[in-house]
Amino acid sequence: MNLQAYQQMVSSISQLLPAEASIALSDQSQYLLYRPSGAINLNIHPGDPLKHGSIAEQTLAAGNKVAHFVSPELFGVPYYGLGTPLYDEHNRVIGAMTLIVPPERSHLFPAIPRVEYIAGHADNRIVPVHESEIAYFSSNEGTTYMHTQTEVFKVKQTLQALEWLLPSHQFIRCHRAFLVNIGWIGEIQRHFHSTFLLRMKDEPESKLPVSQKYASAFRSLLGF
Repeated sequence: MNLQAYQQMVSSISQLLPAEASIALSDQSQYLLYRPSGAINLNIHPGDPLKHGSIAEQTLAAGNKVAHFVSPELFGVPYYGLGTPLYDEHNRVIGAMTLIVPPERSHLFPAIPRVEYIAGHADNRIVPVHESEIAYFSSNEGTTYMHTQTEVFKVKQTLQALEWLLPSHQFIRCHRAFLVNIGWIGEIQRHFHSTFLLRMKDEPESKLPVSQKYASAFRSLLGF
């Protein structure tokens, strides 16, 4: 099947989607078609290049389905996307189709299994840490750290990569330097300029900021 045929299918497919969903079609380098919904509009135009970190770009890189939250850094608004590769008659990946909804409507799409363990490095040790034991991740001067109840490990992945790997309903970006496990938040305190401060349940009772950029998506996901 060629991309032109996929474009012709979009009209039919869009009738089957939730009303809140936008749909985007791309080849391997640029967007070919975009239909926004009344609930979310990423302002994508045909001919726009794929952005690094977008669901479309990740789907093409993985050659498989991708589904998770995307921070507002890319398109100015946060969104939840489900991407699937498109194939030609020789079963080669030629593009991607992405379904896009507001973060609070992520339940409309099925979740895709993620990794459960992240390898932490400390004192010549490599320790596999289950996602449930991770309080949060931080980034400082190009190095990513994983924080548990009492320990801090270095990890090889960037915060953005960890967003892709870990369950998006469990781990959420609250700041450009922090990715938090919602289950480890002890308290949310109101802060200045419509932002928040998180008191974590780890032993140091770490306090992490929710920056203005991420506050809206954070509130939407937690429903307050």
